[in-house]
Amino acid sequence: MAKKFDSSKFTKQWEKARRKISVGTCAAEIQCELIVSLDQQVLGAKAGPLTAAEHSVEDVPERRKTSACVLDIMSQTAPQNGNGGANTLKTPTVTLDCDRPIQEANGESVTLYDFKPGGSGERYGDPIADAYAVIARANNAILAIADGSDWGPQTREAARSAVRGSMECLNRRLFGSQYPLKTTQDVMNAILQSVHSAHKCILQTEGATSSSLCVAVVCELVRPVRNKNWCVCVANLGDSACFVWSNRKGIVQEVTYSASGRGPYLGRANGDKSDKCDLHCSFLPVHENDTVFLVTNGIIQNFDPVVLLEATANDKADRGSPASEPVALPVLSPEERRTAKLAKLTGLFLNARSRRRVEYLSAMYLVETLISYAIQITDEKRKFLERCWSDVDYINAEDRSSKEHEILKIADDYPGKLDHATAVAYKVGYLTDGQRHTIRKAYFYSPTE
Repeated sequence: MAKKFDSSKFTKQWEKARRKISVGTCAAEIQCELIVSLDQQVLGAKAGPLTAAEHSVEDVPERRKTSACVLDIMSQTAPQNGNGGANTLKTPTVTLDCDRPIQEANGESVTLYDFKPGGSGERYGDPIADAYAVIARANNAILAIADGSDWGPQTREAARSAVRGSMECLNRRLFGSQYPLKTTQDVMNAILQSVHSAHKCILQTEGATSSSLCVAVVCELVRPVRNKNWCVCVANLGDSACFVWSNRKGIVQEVTYSASGRGPYLGRANGDKSDKCDLHCSFLPVHENDTVFLVTNGIIQNFDPVVLLEATANDKADRGSPASEPVALPVLSPEERRTAKLAKLTGLFLNARSRRRVEYLSAMYLVETLISYAIQITDEKRKFLERCWSDVDYINAEDRSSKEHEILKIADDYPGKLDHATAVAYKVGYLTDGQRHTIRKAYFYSPTE
């Protein structure tokens, strides 16, 4: 039986946990702690999403160079791969295969949008304009996630360029510098440099527009902070978010609490200038076996009680409830909505852990749980629109516009938000070389089944 979740108890825990997050707008404002020397050996990595075309040309070197699934990582010593002379170069360029997920580090992107009429297999919103990457090493990990500002190939390229630029910069700063990073503030400075590098990478990509970006580094502390031996350092710009699932306490905590999430800032959002007015840094100590995960707006908004039609936002209080509602919905403030999202996330993971009958949720299963939830919660709205579009396809052009407007208005009465949905996660702790062989295929609920 699934464990019943006490949301009132959660609210008290969240208020207490929030006070422990060190936040600021620059590295000097976050808590400074010594970190353990960062191990360089890559044990797991994943980046994407890949298009069908990229899947088919995965082994063609010329095409792989342009794919977001391949990152060129500069490091002083190449990862130990048993190839003898590969470690003799001082600053080799390591082409990392980023389609090597492990249980402890994984990510996935899906589209929640409905299919276009005509049976072409295309969906509204194609291609997916999110991007993500995670690289896990023996005692550290780097995670990045980006959400393009609109639809179309240009937005997808902006998100991919943001992730690629930030990840390659971070790998150079963390592992290629002759001056090793020693403190959490050093790590945060490297993260902020990677955000600037992401912006430049977007500008250097022809046609790329703008994107949000969230970047996190997980590493081990020399001395425990509040009995926690690990930490996560995060920089966030836009409406993506970083969370920590505590396997020990059974609770979800948001690390990027201070960010307002007002939209994309990197790339061509303001000419060639980036808008970093909402850039926030966060530091949080975490336990071993906690799971750090990053999500785009397409995931987190589908935990919002207002989007799920379970409540009304306080700015709509004077408008009343829709006539179709039998009773008035509760009116929630932004803070109450945020707390409700965390409560729903916590309940989802507690139920997932209960179903699996396990003590810890792996990063891979946590990602599967989030993606499956987003697909299922929007399934009713998606199917309604697909039925309607097939009928509209036969209406003459003169009446089509008004009919489409009517359909979209009715669709607002269905719960959930259709969007691109992306999650990337890492379970905190030491990794060994043997864990790279724990790869398995991830299965997701499909709305077409």
